[in-house]
Amino acid sequence: MSTRYSTPDQPDIPPFMVWNLDLNEDGTTPHDKSFIRIPSAPNQSCAIRFRILIGSTASIDATLHTNYPLDGSDYQRTKFHAKRFNFNNQTEQICEFRIEQPGPYQYYLSYKSIDDDDDDKCDAIASANDRNPTVERIYRAFKSKRTPTAYFLVDPHLELGGQPLPLDGIALQSVSPKWLGLLKDWSPQLAASSKLGYNMVHFIPMQQRGGSDSPYSLYNQLELSDDLFDTPLKRSEKEVRLRETLLEMNHRHKMLGVTDMVWNHTAYNSDWLRDHPEAGFNLENSPHLRSAYELDAALTQFSRYLSDLGLDRMVHSVADVDRLMDGVATHVFKPLRLWQFYVIDVEAALASVGDAWDATATEQLEVEDCDTLVKLSGDARTEWQRTYMLGDRAHAMGTRFGRTIDAGRTAAMLRALSSDGTKDGALAQLRALLDLLNLAYYREYDADVATAQKNIGERVKYERLDNGSWKFGKPIDDDYKIVDPLFTTVDTREDVNDDRRHLANNGWIWGGNPLDNFAGAQSKAYLLREVIVWGDCVKLNYGTQPADNPWLWEHMRQYTLGMARAFHGFRIDNCHSTPIELAEYLLDEARRTNPNLYVIAELFTGSESTDRVFVQRLGINSLIREAMQAWDAHEMSRLAHRHGGRPIGSLALDCLGEPGFFTDDAHGGTRINGIVAPLSGSLPHAMFFDCTHDNETPAQKRTMEDALPNTAIVAMTACASGSTRGYDELYPRLLNVVHEHRRYAALDDPLKVGLGAAKAKINRLHREIAAFQEVHVHHESDYVTVHRVHPVTREGVLMVAHCAFHGASETASFENPRLYGTSATAEFAYRLRSAEGAKPDSSSEDDGILHGLPSTLEELDAPGISKHADSRGMYTELQLPPNFGPGSVLVVRTRLVDFKPNLDWKIRTCADEVVAKLSLGALNAALFRCDAEERDVIGDGVYNVPGLGSLSYCGIQGWITHLEHIIPNNDLGHPLCGHLRQGNWALDFVSKRLHKYARVYPQLDDLAEWFDERWALVKRVPNFMVPRYFALTMHTAYRALVRRALSLMPGDIVGRSRFTNQLALTSVQMMGYVNSAGLRPTSSAGDCSMSAGLPHFSTHHMRCWGRDVFIALEGLLLVTGRFDEARDHILAFGSTLKHGLIPNLLDSGRFPRYNARDATWFWLQAVQTYCMLSPEGLKLLDTPVERRFPDGEAFVHWDSDVAYSKSSTVADLIHEIMQRHAQGISFREWNAGSALDSQMRDEGFNVDISVDFASTGFVSGGSQWNCGTWMDKMGSSDKAGIRGVPATPRDGADIEIVGLQKSTLRWLAELCRQSIFAHEGVTTTSGSQITYSQWDQLVQDSFEKHFWVPLDPSDDVEYHVDSTVVNRRGIYRDTYGSSTAWADYQFRPNISIAMTVAPELFDPEHAVICLHKISSVLAGPLGMRTLDPRDMRYRPNYDNSNDSSDPLVAQGINYHQGPEWLWPTAYYLRARLLFLHKAVSQRQAASAELTHALRTVYHELHANMVNLKHHISSSSFAGLPELTNRDGSYCRDSCETQAWSSGCLLMALHEMAKLELIVHEALALQPAD
Repeated sequence: MSTRYSTPDQPDIPPFMVWNLDLNEDGTTPHDKSFIRIPSAPNQSCAIRFRILIGSTASIDATLHTNYPLDGSDYQRTKFHAKRFNFNNQTEQICEFRIEQPGPYQYYLSYKSIDDDDDDKCDAIASANDRNPTVERIYRAFKSKRTPTAYFLVDPHLELGGQPLPLDGIALQSVSPKWLGLLKDWSPQLAASSKLGYNMVHFIPMQQRGGSDSPYSLYNQLELSDDLFDTPLKRSEKEVRLRETLLEMNHRHKMLGVTDMVWNHTAYNSDWLRDHPEAGFNLENSPHLRSAYELDAALTQFSRYLSDLGLDRMVHSVADVDRLMDGVATHVFKPLRLWQFYVIDVEAALASVGDAWDATATEQLEVEDCDTLVKLSGDARTEWQRTYMLGDRAHAMGTRFGRTIDAGRTAAMLRALSSDGTKDGALAQLRALLDLLNLAYYREYDADVATAQKNIGERVKYERLDNGSWKFGKPIDDDYKIVDPLFTTVDTREDVNDDRRHLANNGWIWGGNPLDNFAGAQSKAYLLREVIVWGDCVKLNYGTQPADNPWLWEHMRQYTLGMARAFHGFRIDNCHSTPIELAEYLLDEARRTNPNLYVIAELFTGSESTDRVFVQRLGINSLIREAMQAWDAHEMSRLAHRHGGRPIGSLALDCLGEPGFFTDDAHGGTRINGIVAPLSGSLPHAMFFDCTHDNETPAQKRTMEDALPNTAIVAMTACASGSTRGYDELYPRLLNVVHEHRRYAALDDPLKVGLGAAKAKINRLHREIAAFQEVHVHHESDYVTVHRVHPVTREGVLMVAHCAFHGASETASFENPRLYGTSATAEFAYRLRSAEGAKPDSSSEDDGILHGLPSTLEELDAPGISKHADSRGMYTELQLPPNFGPGSVLVVRTRLVDFKPNLDWKIRTCADEVVAKLSLGALNAALFRCDAEERDVIGDGVYNVPGLGSLSYCGIQGWITHLEHIIPNNDLGHPLCGHLRQGNWALDFVSKRLHKYARVYPQLDDLAEWFDERWALVKRVPNFMVPRYFALTMHTAYRALVRRALSLMPGDIVGRSRFTNQLALTSVQMMGYVNSAGLRPTSSAGDCSMSAGLPHFSTHHMRCWGRDVFIALEGLLLVTGRFDEARDHILAFGSTLKHGLIPNLLDSGRFPRYNARDATWFWLQAVQTYCMLSPEGLKLLDTPVERRFPDGEAFVHWDSDVAYSKSSTVADLIHEIMQRHAQGISFREWNAGSALDSQMRDEGFNVDISVDFASTGFVSGGSQWNCGTWMDKMGSSDKAGIRGVPATPRDGADIEIVGLQKSTLRWLAELCRQSIFAHEGVTTTSGSQITYSQWDQLVQDSFEKHFWVPLDPSDDVEYHVDSTVVNRRGIYRDTYGSSTAWADYQFRPNISIAMTVAPELFDPEHAVICLHKISSVLAGPLGMRTLDPRDMRYRPNYDNSNDSSDPLVAQGINYHQGPEWLWPTAYYLRARLLFLHKAVSQRQAASAELTHALRTVYHELHANMVNLKHHISSSSFAGLPELTNRDGSYCRDSCETQAWSSGCLLMALHEMAKLELIVHEALALQPAD
């Protein structure tokens, strides 16, 4: 085996990736993919592909619009490029393009839709004058639609030292430039950071600072701070120095630079505000803030004159706060009379309305408004009047008594309402109304005042009673106001209106919606004192576009471009409050300068969905997450698990990919081979900080000792990691970025300070294991264990941290880790201990240098590593070293024992070679086989998975059904995964059954050995890894087997789409070898026969059904190019011809049963189709066939000398069938009685068939006691009294049989005209001769008159219609001449079969009317209702176990009385194709209209298949069912996969391919919109 199929070398260059996104039917993006981040790998090219099913709502003229620059131009967010979807294959459309530029991108779909009309979905045709919705839809103008905008994010390509830096390998350190000192002295400081293993530095803002000296309150965004330089420099000189420093940092110290961007506010004393007060929210551009400003000013005055009001300036208790708030109510709110901003001035309103009343040209109330007033009463009437008088404009709090009414409209309303018509009476009425309206506004005012007072009080409590607040212990005065002012007054250079000078300060709102502007007109946040203000910052008023504030946008653009030229990335400060339109604009500008800009941000939205909005629109590459938010070890472990990676043993992403190609339209349509894999939704990427620069330190929140385990856990998380300068040096407390002026210490050797030695190893390890994407996080008491593993090499790193939260125990319980199948080598172990007292040396407090807490970083002994074994196999046990107390960390490297490092590659190779010689029969054994088939051949059954149950198939498809769910969802908790971890039984089952089948198909031995070789390697991995490699192995084999199967089916539609491939595979599914059911009594091993359906019709006499086989044969065997197997079935059934009939049940030709009137006609249709499609063609007619029953009448045993002693050609068999029918068939079934059929009454065994040559030429037969068509359910319930009573006898001339008869007659007549068929006609019972041509014409002339049920009852006399039993008009009868008259008029889907095989029988106008009624009445989601829901016998839910006494449902008697069968759906589609295509082609229309109509026909045919496509993709049996219950609901008694359900659809798709070609050619010639 290894010599024949040696493993090829693994390629060095990764394959081209095509990331596929399947869109919803309406063109929208699936909800689980609402955040899409294009995966990237070093040196790997990729493309994105959007795919949509043809026939889905959005598939007509589907066009993708994206602002990704498809033409290679510069990116513009508002410039969308259109790219039409191409017909990828027969059932899918795709739109794809190469991804080469990082950034955030948007896309949406536009498409054309057929506007639905209610009449389209109902039986809307009642007379010949009514329009036909089916036809009207074809010509109806399309309606343009588009989907909502969706997003995808392409990460930047970061490089360091010429090597890619993956995002998960980032180790970032935040520093404050003012604590670094002079720029020229930074290099040693940066060298220290580099030595500690950091590869990215985040600089908090280094611009000139405002009056508060906060680095986040910028005085001038365009100037670097002067204190970074030792001499005065020009702006440009400063920028050059900065860039030089950052270049040195990059090249010498191997670190990238990121800086904060502060866009949302500026320092309150920014000089440029004096020239541009419009840059803020002032009372002129934001008059709604006036009430808030007046309150703010009053509170300032209150603070100033507090003593004069008799109130104490000091606050010591809650009681003091309460007294203070009483003073606010009395001395602030009461005199302000803010209620005037809310209410209507009643007196002014009365005066204005009075004037309007007196005006000569008084408005009149509209009649419609008068009617409304009359109808309304109570609150509804009052609300209508309020809206009518005030309008629906939003009320702003900008002016006192700003709420005004429209005097003219109000006067008109009063005239209509006035009872006495006098002005005084009307105004009195108005006063009452205004008082009522104002009541609500006063209540609003009272509620707002209460909220404002509460917020003021709560703020006072926090600032005055919390000893951590900067106002604690301070008096209330001008310097320490009662609350911080919400407004700043700017001293403008020009003499301007005071309203322009009062600017709103910035801040934040607890729990506010970050997408809402809390300074906007819709907000009362400033008035309600909800804003937690930053008094040193003015909030900037950008509007939503540059034109709204041109100077400000340009100022910030220049600031942004300067930073983009210098830095590799941005951290967006206060991102959640930054106007999102502004951030989009500035980041777009920055990316033009630096395309690989790395963007991080901290969002305080409290909502993942809102986070996603910012991430998608701004292109945030990493969201900051904080370890210091964890309150115990358990929460710490949760965060580590949450922020990155996949579980160890995750199912291989390789399983999701398929070989395919990308068509590069940008390079002349070049095809690029690669891997097509589905895009997965994900969470935004994280940057996990052990401590940010604005977090309290471990010494403050936990203990100093926890700094080491905390940072180790963060670094072991599969995401970017971050820290802040001082963390590693163990700073005792959070540094205040405003008030702290000391500088960082110059460290001679940072490895000897604080965490240094450990942190350097941890950071470098973090970078090294960036690709170790599999993670296991375990929490136990005070311990957190994190294990990172490479998904391919299986090398790993395991870290154990003993957390040191308050109360952590030196002896906390911890079970030694057992690493099964894994070896371990110690890497390092440390413990951080605080020095005695753990406080900085007091002598160092005033030396101007920042110092950490005294500490000891103790290097611990290596953990104990010992090897053991138990029932689960070999394992390595780790024993914690001595003194591994709180504050300890250890790291070991792990490696799977006896593991083949390239196991993934080994598994994925050679599969195509080992299956290259497999026949389709062998492929059936390898892929499928239901339980009964398996037992029949090798004696074993399907595999049973505990907790899951029996698989659908014994073959690989049985496993794949579940793996197709498990793999994309990485569902390691699935019962199958649990079972695989417990033992190797499943692995052994897979290969052992193949070895057994090798007795039938020797080529399967190669495949079995291929599995054996891989299972031997898989069995060596730890049990938790088995699901991964089992899935990879099974998927690899499955794809190879499918490729081989499809290559052996060369039909013209096989391989054209997923759907056609899935349907073609049902041919392999249904065609297999079983001992008990061959095509002949002595079939050879390996000879295949067709199952009618699985699992019910799989073996013995129930496997091969005459009608089922030949209904399915056209699609399953002819369309798939399996002509030899089709021929075998035609000849095998032909050899059993008896009484002029093909058997219903073949039973290998041993004891065939002849109780079907239709099987013969479906056989004849299959022969005709075979002759048209197969290479052999009409030569089949000359093929000799040995006759099982030599005289065609008498029964002889299959093993007697007489059996098969005579031969006839296929042509002779055909003529014999026609002759026997012409002369009449009448016989009693052989072996009639309970042994043959325990359900049938004695009369039912009598079979009679005749032809009425005197009038119609129709074949007619059957009786009330048997059922000779496919609707063959026989009653079996004694309780219901229906045993032996057929549910649907359909005696008489059945419409589908008449259609099949006509098709055969037409064919034979044509063959006779060409002198190809030797028999010109038949002899009737009267002895007269009739040619096939004459018989054909007789049926043609008779059909419409005997089957059409006209729309107009007055026409009934022309159509042999009994008006008294008609249930629905505009249809074709189901039968003609039934012994039960009303049964003739039942509306059933059999009409479509006749329409398809003999369309010439039908008047085209009548046919289209009937097709509409079939669509509106009979068509279900998957199948066709077998009976009109208006019929009194309609019972749509089939339950074969129903044991009731109801004769209409007992024991499933309603099998064909409403349940929805799938195979007629295909005939319905074919009939629509025939007649609508004909109707369109015959209409005199312009080319564009013709194309439009044909495209609509094509679209709607596929629209009818969308549910079928979804079903086969999700079916556990990988097929289409026999039937469903009402409206597509599941039927437990149905075959899960039925031959004719799939076969008929394949034939329909084969015929639709011709229309597809016409449509595609027409569209190609049509100019683009």
